[in-house]
Amino acid sequence: MNTGMIPVRYAKALLEFAYEKKCAEQVYAEMSAVAGSFEREHALRRVLDNPVLPVDKKTELIRTAGGGRTSEVFDRFVWLVLHNRRERYLQSISLMYLDLYRKLNRISTGRLETAVPVTPETERKIIDLIASETNGKVELKTSVRPELLGGFVFEMDSERLDASIATQLRNIKKQFVEKNKRIV
Repeated sequence: MNTGMIPVRYAKALLEFAYEKKCAEQVYAEMSAVAGSFEREHALRRVLDNPVLPVDKKTELIRTAGGGRTSEVFDRFVWLVLHNRRERYLQSISLMYLDLYRKLNRISTGRLETAVPVTPETERKIIDLIASETNGKVELKTSVRPELLGGFVFEMDSERLDASIATQLRNIKKQFVEKNKRIV
């Protein structure tokens, strides 16, 4: 079976079951927590792939990654994944679930990187502006990267706007070097 199809099938099945049980939003939060746990803790994947670790320990580990107190739907899904020995796909399944849920609920995701922290008021204005343009909801992640020197880098879907001082300085340097090569 194609490994790309396994996460899609499991994520679709979970989404349908979660909507049927009227807890898709809670499962979305739990799967977000799982995806975040995989992102933060790189050893999580190795631990779950360990065949020596008992299923009950893996279950507890996944529930903890899902936020601790998880829904019955999430617990049943974890049981299914472990019962079918698909734990190696759990990260991909969680990311696919998030994508499917966002598409279904018209949720756009964006990332804003700035040299200094953004005020909550500014963040709210950005979210409101994007929401009005996309006619949907917006999830915005912000981070501080002092190496930008100033300005910002904004990414949404497959588009990227880099208005940082560091990038502008690199571009000026590149242009300067190119012009000097022609002179010599």
